[in-house]
Parts: sequence; C-alpha cells; structure tokens
Amino acid sequence: MRINIESIRKKDAVNSINFDYSVEEPRKSGYAGLLGAKKVDEVRICGEISQKNGLIAIDYKIEALFTAYCARCGNETFKSIELDGEGYIADKSEEEEKGGSSDFYFTETDGILDLDGFIVEFLGVSVPPRYLCSEECKGLCQKCGKDLNEGECSCLKKEKNPAFEILDKFFDK
Repeated sequence: MRINIESIRKKDAVNSINFDYSVEEPRKSGYAGLLGAKKVDEVRICGEISQKNGLIAIDYKIEALFTAYCARCGNETFKSIELDGEGYIADKSEEEEKGGSSDFYFTETDGILDLDGFIVEFLGVSVPPRYLCSEECKGLCQKCGKDLNEGECSCLKKEKNPAFEILDKFFDK
C-alpha cells in the first residue's frame, strides 16, 4: 500500500492520515524469510501520520502472526511479534541533509510512503535470532534425539571420562 504524504507536508497542515493495512498473501511476499518462519499467517500495520515540529511524524504498530520451528526441540510453534514505534519520514532526496539519521525513514519515491517497504525495514531489525516453543523447553537428547519435553530418555546421564577407565578396572578387583 502506498500513501501520499504531501498533504501533511504543508506548513499549516492540521490533518493527519490514519492507516490500517494488512499485507495481502503474506505467505507469498517474502515475509517468511524475513521472520525466519515456516509460514506467515498475517502481517498488519496501523497507525497515524501527522506533522510534529515541522516534520512528518509516524506512529505505528506492526503485528506479525506466524508459525516457526523451536530452536531447541524442532517442534512447530505459533508466534507473534508486535512492534510499536514512532519516528519521522523524509524523502530520499533529503537523506544527506538529515545525515542518514536512524530517527528517519527515507521514502524511495518523494512524497509517497510505501508501507510494505516500511514494514520490511522496521520488522527486520526486531526479529529475534531464534524462537522457542516455551522458555521451559528441554530440547532434544544429544545422543538419541528424543524430545525431552515428552519425558526422559534411557540414555546415560553422566558420561565417564575415558582418562579414568583404568580406575574402573582397579575398583572392579
């Protein structure tokens, strides 16, 4: 979705633009790779664009609902990410003037905000490196691969140090 922000750029603008946009077919739009997800169910952004202190300001909330794999046990887990933020919008032509500040989102086309590009930029920096099905996830046994969330496995819990094998033989006598 593209939003024309020129009406807010005027000096005495008192109006604002409210938006509520859901990405059409997020499964096909590359968000799965961005989120590190198996499947993306929904990506949505809502918020308001207005003028603050002579600058174009944006207050936004990005939500993503998706299915990912647990980094410990490998099971599918349903996850959601919510990102609230605020910042300023400037045209690409103003980037040098603003010094590439992290407070600004620079549009690719002057006067037009592309919400898909905005979502990718801000959601991309908020994605955790891995997901867990729960903080209490026990993961998999390193020897047999059993899911330890379903119960203990029959593997030996303590391995003997091979350097002490000679002592085992000594005590067997």
